Amino acid sequence: LGLPISGLSGRGVGVAIVDSGLELNGDFSGVLAYDFPGGVAAAPSDGYGHGTHVAGLIASKGTQSQKACPGVAPRVRLVSLKVLGSDGLGLTSSVIEAIEFATLHKADLGIDVINLSLGHPILEPAATDPLVRAVEAAIRTGVVVVVSAGNVGRNPATGAPGYAGILSPGNAPSAITVGALDTRGTTSRRDDVVAPYSSRGPTWYDAAPKPDLVAPGHNLVSDAAIGSSLYLQYPERRVATNGGVEGLFRMSGTSMSAAMTSGVVALLIEAARDASGVTPAPQTIKHVLGYTALPGDHTDPLTQGHGAL
Repeated sequence: LGLPISGLSGRGVGVAIVDSGLELNGDFSGVLAYDFPGGVAAAPSDGYGHGTHVAGLIASKGTQSQKACPGVAPRVRLVSLKVLGSDGLGLTSSVIEAIEFATLHKADLGIDVINLSLGHPILEPAATDPLVRAVEAAIRTGVVVVVSAGNVGRNPATGAPGYAGILSPGNAPSAITVGALDTRGTTSRRDDVVAPYSSRGPTWYDAAPKPDLVAPGHNLVSDAAIGSSLYLQYPERRVATNGGVEGLFRMSGTSMSAAMTSGVVALLIEAARDASGVTPAPQTIKHVLGYTALPGDHTDPLTQGHGAL
């Protein structure tokens, strides 16, 4: 494609995060926030802490970490669509409403990407699943939708790997569904493995191949929502900055992998616009990520999709 490989930051790209909200700190600015149900404009907040961590992986400026842990695309424009409460739970209807809101307002809010680091068990075929239908409708309008595959890749009692654990809306055919890669804390790809909890395909009912790829998602450090449920419940996951402030948090899961991928999608969109002035179609971006993914050894397509981001 002849795209630039440096100097990318997500500038001019909008990412909507459908999650538990976002707590503002020095790593975020210019965030638009809406609460659901209702789509009410509100001050950004995050009582659970999940959405802030996801947002940091995508777009943190790295201020909290003294530039040690910036987001993949620190200059993207964030739109927080809060659908989960301080217990991490929410209604599927609220998620659908948020997706439809982002789709309807994609032009005036400048939304190019929707990140869905959430899901529930598949209860019906993709063609009739209301959550999947909302995702597919968004993609048809030109919005890229990135979804976490789920964290049910093994039997909790025995630890044995299990298949057909993809969550909805990760079964949306046109979505970019992402599993979790454990990079073992190194920059070498030789020791990378798919995290055992990462949900494997095929999808329930439809037997479609998913995930589409895997991305780093294990033991990732990002922004903490101070005082949130996760922050208080798991003090051992707090990470202190060089100044001694515990403003960072360590989390694992395909939620983190989806966020990393959304950041890369933002860079792809920026690079394409810089090179040609044209925004790639969602399916083009999905194919580029699949084509450039690096397959790992000793695993299978229903575990890693096309390979690692």
